[in-house]
Amino acid sequence: MTVAERTLRRGSLLIVLLAASVAWTSCDLASASNTAILNANSPIAPTVQHRFEYKGEDVVDGEVAVESKIQSDDLDAILSRNGFSRSDVVDARIDSVKIINPESAPSLRDADVFLGTDAEGPRVAQVTSFPDGASFVVDTSTPVLEAVRNDEVRTLYGRFGLESAGDGAVKAEVYYRLEVEGV
Repeated sequence: MTVAERTLRRGSLLIVLLAASVAWTSCDLASASNTAILNANSPIAPTVQHRFEYKGEDVVDGEVAVESKIQSDDLDAILSRNGFSRSDVVDARIDSVKIINPESAPSLRDADVFLGTDAEGPRVAQVTSFPDGASFVVDTSTPVLEAVRNDEVRTLYGRFGLESAGDGAVKAEVYYRLEVEGV
C-alpha cells in the first residue's frame, strides 16, 4: 500500500468518525430536554375551578359582571403537588374553559370571561349562546406565561347575560397547559 492510499483511507475514516461524532452530539443535545408538560391528562392536572356568585340586585338590564373566587386548588398548589413552583414554568397556556350554569341559577344567554379583575385582561372564553343552557366548553390557546409567573391567575372577571334576574352563580373550569423545567 502506498503512502497516498494510506492517507486517503485514514482521511476517509477520519471524515466518517467526525460525521458520526457530530450526529451523536446533535441527537444527545436534542434529547437532553429537562422539561415536562402538565395538562388535563396529567395525574395532577392543572385545572382550576372558579365560581362567580352574584345577587339579584347586581343584575342590570339582564347583565351582571363579577369577579371569581377559586373553588379548588390554585396553580401554586397544583404545581407544588407536581414538584414544581411558578418559577419553573417556561410556557403556559389556557387550553380550554368550561362554563357551567348550575340548574339553580338563572339561565345564561352569553358569557365573556377575562383573566384578572376586569375586562382589560386577556379574554379566555366567549360564548355567544348556550344551546343547552347548562354548560359550554370553549377551546382556546390563550398564552398566559407572564400572568402565571406574576401570580395574576387567581381571579377571573366574568360578564354574563342572563335570561332572568335573581341570585345565582356561574362556574368555570380552567384547563391549563404548563411546560415546566427542572425535571
